[in-house]
Amino acid sequence: MAMATTHAGSCHCGKAKFEVEGELSEAMECNCSHCGRKGYLLWFVPRENLRLSAPLEDLSTYRFNRHVIDHRFCP
Repeated sequence: MAMATTHAGSCHCGKAKFEVEGELSEAMECNCSHCGRKGYLLWFVPRENLRLSAPLEDLSTYRFNRHVIDHRFCP
């Protein structure tokens, strides 16, 4: 059984940093053209387990397909 740990990351330029806490027991493969080319995997956690260092107003939002998930990124 996987342990709940804290993972840190950022955007490419480092302006939007984040920490997320959770049990990394399952990831799924995204089938969009961007993630597919880069081999990204998705891992979902409850919103309260995510801490952003950049205000949401400083980030851009991208929505595709059904416009259900907000993909945040630095502009």
